Amino acid sequence: MPTHQSLGGVSDEHLLGRMVATHPERFGAPFWAFFAEHVASRLTAQPTIVDLGCGPGLVLQDVAERYPSARLYGYDVTPAMIAHARQLVYKSATPTLAVHDVTSQPLPNGTASVQLVCMSSVLHIVDEPLPVLAEIRRVLAAEGTFLLNDWIRQPLAGYLAWRRDVMKETEVESRQRGFRLFPMHNKYTPEDWQWLLAAAGFAILEQTELRPAHRVFVACPV
Repeated sequence: MPTHQSLGGVSDEHLLGRMVATHPERFGAPFWAFFAEHVASRLTAQPTIVDLGCGPGLVLQDVAERYPSARLYGYDVTPAMIAHARQLVYKSATPTLAVHDVTSQPLPNGTASVQLVCMSSVLHIVDEPLPVLAEIRRVLAAEGTFLLNDWIRQPLAGYLAWRRDVMKETEVESRQRGFRLFPMHNKYTPEDWQWLLAAAGFAILEQTELRPAHRVFVACPV
């Protein structure tokens, strides 16, 4: 899996800062309302939850707020992200956090031991997503849930405008980074994601678009 630093020439520190700054918008009230309606009922009072590609750990912190008895695990390929996650204060027991590349090593969790795997804006980076999805399916319990939140294809003009208007990049920055990242961020249509999940042995229970250019899928193993 590529490191964050290899994506569009953005350093790990810059990306970490951006992820922290934009977290309230990416995981705000609409996301957690969707979670409460379509995911929460599938969890027990003490769920085991994995955030795969956990970044700076803020989603795990949000989950710990809602599930203080949860057993939490966070994995990311970037040491700076895991270092930041380890500095946070959690309302649950401190998550198990590790630098880990699921494209080259199995997840440390046992087979059928996890109730929820979350993956946000990561799977599109992976060159061969089906083996990663197979590993996610391996660790999920029979009644487990896979919550996938990732990019969907959009027109080039709209993508560059999003980088200017939402990411607050200058015209020069939006084009320098935008043209490099456009093929990666716009790799999959919603139908492509649906096909990938089905090919990996998942059934889609619900899906929605809470933000432009991203779609959220709630899936379970079949």
